[in-house]
Amino acid sequence: MSLEMDLSVVCLLMLVLVCHGAGLNDKFQKAKCKKHGPAIKFPFRLDKQPEYCGYPGFVLSCNQRNETLLQLPNSVTLNIKEIDYASRLIIAGFAADPDNCLPRQLRNFSLSQSPFKFAAPHQDDYALFNCTSKHGDYYGRIPCHGVPGYDIYAYSSNYFNGDTDLTSCTKMYNVPSIPWETIHDNILRLKWSEPAACEEHGMFCRWKNNTSKLETECFEKPKSNEDRKRKIEGAVATVGSVLVLLVLLAAYRVYSSDKAAKNNQKRIENFLADYKALKPARYTYADIKRITDEFKDKLGQGAYGTVFKGKLSDEIFVAVKILNNSTANGEEFINEVATMGKIHHVNVIRLVGYCADGFQRALVYDYLPNESLAKFVSSEHGETSSLSWERLQDIALGMAKGIEYLHQGCDQRILHFDIKPHNILLDDHFNPKISDFGLAKLCSKDQSAVSMTTARGTMGYIAPEVFSVGDSDRWCTDSCS
Repeated sequence: MSLEMDLSVVCLLMLVLVCHGAGLNDKFQKAKCKKHGPAIKFPFRLDKQPEYCGYPGFVLSCNQRNETLLQLPNSVTLNIKEIDYASRLIIAGFAADPDNCLPRQLRNFSLSQSPFKFAAPHQDDYALFNCTSKHGDYYGRIPCHGVPGYDIYAYSSNYFNGDTDLTSCTKMYNVPSIPWETIHDNILRLKWSEPAACEEHGMFCRWKNNTSKLETECFEKPKSNEDRKRKIEGAVATVGSVLVLLVLLAAYRVYSSDKAAKNNQKRIENFLADYKALKPARYTYADIKRITDEFKDKLGQGAYGTVFKGKLSDEIFVAVKILNNSTANGEEFINEVATMGKIHHVNVIRLVGYCADGFQRALVYDYLPNESLAKFVSSEHGETSSLSWERLQDIALGMAKGIEYLHQGCDQRILHFDIKPHNILLDDHFNPKISDFGLAKLCSKDQSAVSMTTARGTMGYIAPEVFSVGDSDRWCTDSCS
């Protein structure tokens, strides 16, 4: 299991334990739209809470000003100011009226399809009149509803005085069944009766939303906050101990990885210090980016790196091989530089320079414009007939001379192990040059056979004897460096 997965499992375990400690209390705890707003609990619920947390018709919402709103069916939206759960009473205004003038919105107000009713025991039908300011009757006047030059008056149909002078008034509309306090005192008080509050019996209440009937159910309250707090603290302490161990494990892994990387870098630097006498040019990574014009022209890609076209001057072009970081000990890099620095032959690619800048490694070769032999002999490139038999024979002889030089012409015998068309490059005149010495091994000249712990090379091009089964003395016991 990876370190990231370990940490994820621990964090998930901590979350489950904490949530279990909170339990149902978190789901049914009181909510508010703003700090000093009315508390929201059963039978009310916020629209973002699960349906079973409230009762149908008691859904509240919060607007952008964090006001608590209640939408009445086929009617207006109320701005809830206060909720008295003991008396089952709400005090509200109209959300659409910034002046909180209740009579102004009563024309569209209806409680016919809602679970609420007026708290006042008596309601009357009212008629609203628009009168000039000189009317003088202050009893029925609604101050918040008027405009300069005109006042609005409300007269009850049950107590209307026939002697009232309405010659300067125009009837606006009727408002049926409204309490006197709503018209004259600008107060809207509503009550509800269903459902029964379980809190009266010291229990929680929720709606059975999986049934066809409007039913509620009560359930026991969770244990006290103190008990729950102790349970959570114990769970957190247990998970915390495991988390500390994982953090220590992560620190050890980071330390080990960093130490291995530094040792690897030190090994490369020590090798390069010993290699200075062979005098290939050493470039920084910034030089490599400048030579390749920020890796603009890609020539190809292999198992050990990507090759880009570069330019040392207006007349000298090079091929720059950026090595992958997949091999931790840098074996391919050391093999390539050590081997190429020891050989100089017309049929072997020349190492122009190298880069060992921090963890960035690259090899710089002569650029051969005709690319590899694979381009001309592989059917997938569609150019198999572009070389004559004479040319192919010259290429084969050049390859043989290069391999002979590697086996007999160097101070130490060099075994390439990966001769294939892709690693035979062609210059302007189709002269072959052997390249890619990442798998090469160095052996003394007096050895006629070598031993290998694993097969080296590319499938389809490996020498048949690597896989042959025969006498136990087929391979010598001497190992190459």
